[in-house]
Amino acid sequence: MKTLLTACAIALAAVHATAQERPALDTIRVDGRDRTMLVHAPKGLPKKDAPLVISLHGFRQDAYFQAGQTHWNDCADENKFVVVYPNAIDTFWDVGGERDLRFIDAVIEEMYRRYKIDRKRIYITGFSLGAMMTYQCMEHMSDKIAAFGPVSGVRFDNRPPQSKKPVSFMHVHGTGDNVFWWKGDLKHPAGGYPSIAEYVEKWAKHQGFDVKKVKDRYPRKDARATLTLWRKKDGKAAIALLALDDKGHWHSEDPAHSVSTTHELWNFFKRYSLGK
Repeated sequence: MKTLLTACAIALAAVHATAQERPALDTIRVDGRDRTMLVHAPKGLPKKDAPLVISLHGFRQDAYFQAGQTHWNDCADENKFVVVYPNAIDTFWDVGGERDLRFIDAVIEEMYRRYKIDRKRIYITGFSLGAMMTYQCMEHMSDKIAAFGPVSGVRFDNRPPQSKKPVSFMHVHGTGDNVFWWKGDLKHPAGGYPSIAEYVEKWAKHQGFDVKKVKDRYPRKDARATLTLWRKKDGKAAIALLALDDKGHWHSEDPAHSVSTTHELWNFFKRYSLGK
């Protein structure tokens, strides 16, 4: 009995410590409503012109979960940029309207007010439903965002690609995903979608990208991933599809797979800024 009580006390202490260590959410007012976000600004951040990464969580998840699964904070510490994890209303992003576009726009303005971020180096990525929201941003915020990184998610309604101007993005997807199927789901009740490879290539064709390269065993010979890259000859924009062999529906940071989704996204993002 004493051993059980001791174990319970240790467990409760651990939970309490974790709650205390959890960073507080920040609140901003958007459309007359309080919206929350988790902000990470690393030590040694430049006084101005640091990049900004916005990372969007999936359905029934939140900012804390997204920070925990992606480890963007570690990448930000290493490369000196600001990362923000916004929270959706009731965990559901408005992937067909403007409500969360205005929220993301407000996040950008707040980060500029606080940290004088580089407006030419703002990047958006998201997981699952957050990836759907990332595609929504690609369609409507290409004049403000330098590059995008949807992970494990596409539009359900198979709408044709559209954006204000050519966009650069890296889509990361596991071939074993059983939520957003790698081979597609044309019978999905929301309208259906083709295979992930076909979906991404539609964007490449829409933007007139005329060079296509495929790299197996990417980024190293021991890795189990394939990179397909479309770009224009002038190199000003590119689309990449990183397919993770047999991986399921998650933001993969598996060292045994030799691929870090976060670091691959950052290596892609940092090549692009608005106007370049």
